Amino acid sequence: MNWLAPLYPFIEITRPVNVAITFLSVFVGAMVSRSAWSPYFMDVCWAAFSAGLIAAGGNVINDYCDRNLDRIEKPKRPLPAGRFSARVAVWWAFICFSAGILASFAVPFPGMVIAITAAVCLVLYSYIWKRQPLIGNLAVAFIASLAFIYGGLAVGKIDVAIWAAMLAFLFHLGREITKDLEDREGDAAMGVQTLVVKYGVLTGRIAATLALVCLAIALTLPYLIGPFRLNYLLISCIGVGPIIAFTLVWVWVKREPEQLHLVNTVQKIGMFIGLIALYAGRPAAEFWQL
Repeated sequence: MNWLAPLYPFIEITRPVNVAITFLSVFVGAMVSRSAWSPYFMDVCWAAFSAGLIAAGGNVINDYCDRNLDRIEKPKRPLPAGRFSARVAVWWAFICFSAGILASFAVPFPGMVIAITAAVCLVLYSYIWKRQPLIGNLAVAFIASLAFIYGGLAVGKIDVAIWAAMLAFLFHLGREITKDLEDREGDAAMGVQTLVVKYGVLTGRIAATLALVCLAIALTLPYLIGPFRLNYLLISCIGVGPIIAFTLVWVWVKREPEQLHLVNTVQKIGMFIGLIALYAGRPAAEFWQL
């Protein structure tokens, strides 16, 4: 199987776990929006592939823009480790973005608008917004929330998907600020003016806490005042609640940036649990039908 080895860096640089989360988020956005979504199956598939490809392109262009920074913070990434060239990364990002936007033409309007908006925002984030306090964090949270709206658009109904998008926005906002705490030394060395670098670690901790507390409160709303069912609330409280609590404690207790890396891994697990909760508690599902 050595002939596959040259392909590994192409996959690795896209951050396949993040791409998978985006792909699944589109499907969940569709399934929570319309109980009888199977007639729209191909539209949802096109939307999921489109979103996954655009997410891949965004991850590649982000690695390209961060290649010097990653020599300090993440030297094992494909570009700083020398497994991928910067020139190839630009072309690979272009191919992923182009394929994702082309796939969006098969999604009902305004799916194409969502796809182009996400792609443009990802490029602006990598080149400009990431280096501005809080703007970059808000941009990533907004882009992540679009995946659920995209899924809803694919089935022609977004009202329920908006609940999922709200939760995704708050989750990713807290996660991005937490990542700024983890990356603060490298960001400072490269002159990247994140919220933490410009205003200090205490400000970053307070901002992350506010976002995560808002998320903890918001977790209950889709059940209390929204259309989601009890199994959504149970899975969210049992699965996502402890991860929010762990993140809050870890952010305040751990002082060294490398100690915060564990939070990133735990939060990714939380994303998958959140997707399961949304699917299991979707308005069309009975308690015993997961």
